[in-house]
Amino acid sequence: MRQGIHGIGVRLGRQATVRSLLIVSLRTLDGKVFGEPDAFAWVQGWQIGRGRLLRRTYRDARFALLLECGLCHGEGTGGGAGTGCSLCDGTGRLDRLRPAERP
Repeated sequence: MRQGIHGIGVRLGRQATVRSLLIVSLRTLDGKVFGEPDAFAWVQGWQIGRGRLLRRTYRDARFALLLECGLCHGEGTGGGAGTGCSLCDGTGRLDRLRPAERP
């Protein structure tokens, strides 16, 4: 065992070297595979989730601004058959930034 910084023992075995090379190779591959989609998502202002290696999730933060319509309970239908909800215009969602206009 070789002494590293501050007297901490550093084990330089074959397994540690192979493992380190594998991790570096996978991170390089991860950067090459997701480089372009990550750049696009960043420009769009999306949230990029990097939970695990070689896995990404992209989410537009504007979805957090939507909530279910309380009048139609997210169905988009009004009181009559075939008519749209008057509060959400038949979408079933309300935008928190734009207050709904009551009819």
